[in-house]
Amino acid sequence: MKNFQKLLTACLAAIALAAPSAGAWTQRSAPDGATVLVLEKGRSTVVEAELKFATLVVADPEIADAMATSNRSFFLRGKLPGTTTVLIYNAAGEIAELIDVEVELGLDELRTDLKNLLPGEDINVYAVHDGVFLDGKLTTAAAADMALQLAERHVPGGVANGMSVGQNQQVLLEVRFVEASRSAVKEIGFGNSFDARDVVGVTESGTVSGIAEKTIALFTNVGGENVDITLRALEQKGVIRTLAEPNLVALSGDTASFLAGGEYPIPVATKDNQISVEFKKFGVSLDFTPTVLGDGLVNLRVRPEVSALDRANGIRSAGIEIPGISVRRADTTIELHDGQSFAIAGLLQNDYSNDVRQTPWIGNVPVLGQLFSSKRYQKNESELVIIVTPRLVQPASHPDRLGSPLDAFAEPTEAELFLLDQTAIVPLAN
Repeated sequence: MKNFQKLLTACLAAIALAAPSAGAWTQRSAPDGATVLVLEKGRSTVVEAELKFATLVVADPEIADAMATSNRSFFLRGKLPGTTTVLIYNAAGEIAELIDVEVELGLDELRTDLKNLLPGEDINVYAVHDGVFLDGKLTTAAAADMALQLAERHVPGGVANGMSVGQNQQVLLEVRFVEASRSAVKEIGFGNSFDARDVVGVTESGTVSGIAEKTIALFTNVGGENVDITLRALEQKGVIRTLAEPNLVALSGDTASFLAGGEYPIPVATKDNQISVEFKKFGVSLDFTPTVLGDGLVNLRVRPEVSALDRANGIRSAGIEIPGISVRRADTTIELHDGQSFAIAGLLQNDYSNDVRQTPWIGNVPVLGQLFSSKRYQKNESELVIIVTPRLVQPASHPDRLGSPLDAFAEPTEAELFLLDQTAIVPLAN
């Protein structure tokens, strides 16, 4: 009996060890060496299953999307770069098949666009996770910028730039402000005085502007009476010529600025009735951004300006005199080849004015009324042109090859300064 109990206990233990535990699980995956289904982002394909299936499940629906077209085929579309698995279940609810899917970026179209739009440029395109990496040495910065723009159209926000420009190109911009102003002022005024039989009359002969004038006596002592007629006239002519030639060098694609002048203070009232000071720039300034496009063609965004204080148009407030400012400014974008020039701005201004002052009633009398009037004529003409010239430049091999403003002058000796009044000596050319 005891032997039978021992045998029964051993059999029950063997059965318990052979039975699977309630918490056991089984991991399933695609068999080793199975082919991975590769699909481009945005592309679709139809997949044929080995056996009939009842249900399809995509492990990560953000990467791919599947839709059954029959009980043995399904439609698969790539959505985002990455990897996922398609699980195929049979009618019994068991996994019949596992298909690994890899969605990658389609770079063939990008490579074709780069080749067609930028022929001759060496650009390599690599897929990096959910973006692309561009590599290569290009001839110009403009070509590199265009390649980046094309890649952004294909992969928005997923472009890494590893491209370089074969040789940094520097642009020297020469700007010339040429302005000529002409003015002419003519004034004439008649005055008279007479003394006849205790009747005395005087007419002032000053000119309209009140500027110092020349006086000429026309005639006096007519008959037995004392009559004086005077002519006071003024004529002014003037020519003003302004020339500024700022030059500035910048790297292709970068912005450079230049200012030769100064800043003048302007009082500004604040909210708490306090006075603060702001400074405004004036003088010759230049801002420009060059972009070398290739074959010596340069795209220029140029903003030249010449300004000067103009006290004639200033204001006076609370005992503070604030000068006005006259400005000649241009802001434009042009394209030129190396060494070409372009007049980017021009102005022709012609101002005319006249003024007549006369004694009431008498001044309207024909012929005689001219002796009781003053006239003023003023004409101003102004011409302005701004010329720009870009040049592709390279650094000098030695500092001695670069000139300076002091090369044309030398300091005089004490004897030359005090005895010969020479403030500068022009050295002889070598």
